[in-house]
Amino acid sequence: MNHYPSNVKEKLNSIILSMAEHHWLFSKNPGHDFTRQHLGKLSFYDTMRLIISMGKGRTNDEIMDYFDLDPDLIPSQSAFCQRRRQISLSAFEYLFSEFSSSFPSTTDKFKDHCILACDGCHVVYATNSDIIEDYNKPRLIDYKGYNHMHLNGFVDVISKAFLDVVIQPRQQPDEREALHSMLDHFTPDDPQKYIITADRGYESYDLLFHCELKNLGYVFRVKSPSSPKSILSYYASELPDDLEEFDVTIKRFFTDKATNIMKSQSDVYRYINPSKNTPHFYELLRKNHSHLYFLQFRVVKIKTAENTYEYLITNLPFSFTLDDIQECYHWRWGIEISFRYLKHAAGLLYFHSKQPEFLKQEIYSCLILYNFGIFIANEAAEENRKKKRDGSNKYLYELDFSSALKTARKFFMRRDSSRHIDIIRLMMKYVHAVKDRFRQFQRPLRGISAIHFGYR
Repeated sequence: MNHYPSNVKEKLNSIILSMAEHHWLFSKNPGHDFTRQHLGKLSFYDTMRLIISMGKGRTNDEIMDYFDLDPDLIPSQSAFCQRRRQISLSAFEYLFSEFSSSFPSTTDKFKDHCILACDGCHVVYATNSDIIEDYNKPRLIDYKGYNHMHLNGFVDVISKAFLDVVIQPRQQPDEREALHSMLDHFTPDDPQKYIITADRGYESYDLLFHCELKNLGYVFRVKSPSSPKSILSYYASELPDDLEEFDVTIKRFFTDKATNIMKSQSDVYRYINPSKNTPHFYELLRKNHSHLYFLQFRVVKIKTAENTYEYLITNLPFSFTLDDIQECYHWRWGIEISFRYLKHAAGLLYFHSKQPEFLKQEIYSCLILYNFGIFIANEAAEENRKKKRDGSNKYLYELDFSSALKTARKFFMRRDSSRHIDIIRLMMKYVHAVKDRFRQFQRPLRGISAIHFGYR
């Protein structure tokens, strides 16, 4: 019998219970909120678990499901709103961080390295033009605007677990700054075993310096050398761009001093203007007690389709071939899959309030429940891979993570019972065929709108 799912559930409940015992640390009014919680229907513990377990139903439906249709225990929707208003956002941030770090959330399955990806997505909610920081004003008069926040995620693309997130208002999204913030929080025991991947929107010298400062590997997609906004534009003469594919090493001494000798030897020195926003470069200079920092990186050009190419920049050693680097960057798409599961399977599209403070509570709650499900689903996927397969099958069958996440939510909501349920075995009943090699059509791209309260 596999006790892993019970251990994961017990760990999450124990953290919430510990927070409830010290509820004044997570309350807005420490001397007033939850002081008589033992007399009411909603304690700090139940309020947190209820918000985490909420799905796509109406608020009253979710409350009834949580209290198992017991009329003596079910509180009113007003009482629930009053209770959740007393809990600070830091409670959910702390719970997400504490729980996510309690289980191995990174894997080293790519040449003994773990691949981490960073990206952002819109979180659309009910339209309210009064919330100026999140309101997107339409360009045409007859069109309706919408509200959204920007969710930046830091994901292990192999395990699909979220390691860190940063929520930004719509009017001030800064994905590079969010990644810098998450890299500051990321303190692994062996940083050289991690590879950071990101798309073209994160292209900057300061990000390279930040990864160098933390001894992290990286594979970033950058713009073509012909683009004046590309990092590679400075090295265009050194790149054989007439070739369909190449792997070129760039070596430079980066400096904050613009002497005549350095200006005349641009193939040796690269001047970084102090007015540029590169704080991590100056940290490297202070660390080396010098005005010079030697940086070596590889520029890789890959042909992806007819007349279509991608340019990658990496500091990985030459033990990683061109195909390895291409595969490593291909893994970056895993963060898009994680966002899809987070929205459609874990329920990030379905909010139960229009207030930004409550929305952020639900975003973190959804992330907590998502990681809860992913930890268990990865265990089920490992058990599924151990099963013997019929060699005559045309397809390879893998665990259906969408069904697994929904099953994990039911498992989290389920109260203690004498009847044991084998969650791993239950998840393994739902598999799907892998047909990537047989796909003959392009994926349709469309925007996602808010799921309004009247359509649930």
